[in-house]
Amino acid sequence: MASGNAAGVHLDLGQYAEAKILYRRAADLAQRVGGVLMHAIVLTRLGTAEHGEGNLSAAAALHHQALSQHRTLSPLTEPHCDRLEMDIRHRLGRTYSAAGRVAEAREQFHTALALPGADEHPEERALAIAGLKECKDC
Repeated sequence: MASGNAAGVHLDLGQYAEAKILYRRAADLAQRVGGVLMHAIVLTRLGTAEHGEGNLSAAAALHHQALSQHRTLSPLTEPHCDRLEMDIRHRLGRTYSAAGRVAEAREQFHTALALPGADEHPEERALAIAGLKECKDC
């Protein structure tokens, strides 16, 4: 978790190379201990770091990997399932939009907004709505 937190600081500062190193370590550790929720979170943030460096194909692949991890979670035991899925789909949508894949970006934003618990997560909901607006401007 400490590696993930430090990586988040680097990500926020736009220091993508440093963030990627720390996120890769955190992803490896989460996978080794079977931390599915943490692994999904770290993978999507690693995807965001790849996006920041312009590696859009790698970013999309990591976001998809995070979605695959997410699908193994149980909403009954992991109360943040909808919020995490919204976050991953927002990040994937932004990556698709940056790659010029506008229809796929819209689909991710719409899917995020259609989740049963979407209204319970106003920050993630606002990000998905903003993503849709950006797609209209493309």
